[in-house]
Amino acid sequence: MVRSQVQFDEATYEEVRRLAFRERTSFSAAVRSLVRRGLDSGEGRRRFARKAPLSFVAAGASGRGDISERHDEYLAEPGEKR
Repeated sequence: MVRSQVQFDEATYEEVRRLAFRERTSFSAAVRSLVRRGLDSGEGRRRFARKAPLSFVAAGASGRGDISERHDEYLAEPGEKR
């Protein structure tokens, strides 16, 4: 298995947490199951196929050289246009 980090909004996190509790499984197993179901349904492939591959590359060129170290600080800045 490959380790990954994902961020959820509060409502989604709580919904997945409750699902994991009901199914008596771990949060991670619930996320894997939901992702697998989404991919198996074909919806994920249809949704991403509409976008040009790698259309996001350089979309956020900010001119800042320390984005990888300070991304959380920059994302938390209020009023910044992204």
